[in-house]
Amino acid sequence: MKVITTREIRSETKLYFELAEKERVAVKRGKKFVNLIVSDEPDRVFLDENWVKGFMEIPAEHRINPFEISPSGDLYYADKRNVERLKEAISDPEQRKVVKTVKNKAELQTFLESL
Repeated sequence: MKVITTREIRSETKLYFELAEKERVAVKRGKKFVNLIVSDEPDRVFLDENWVKGFMEIPAEHRINPFEISPSGDLYYADKRNVERLKEAISDPEQRKVVKTVKNKAELQTFLESL
């Protein structure tokens, strides 16, 4: 794996794009990394190993494809039980709750203390 700086990719973009077709290339930007991924399909989804591990921790009988519900693929939506609870809460007027918007730190603290 090759780790480069933002300055390097700006000055040699073509070189690093071509390199990314042969090996992993990550651009270090501050304390984070941007991985260059080459694909023939712009809509293809790439998953992190930790995401796969989390998905596999959900019992097989409850696993569903979260990308059918959420474009982010949030693991919350990978569990059929969570999705069923959401659908039930949305369809049942008895379960609908008033949502309060918290606008600042003091309101958040008050809300958390009320729980």
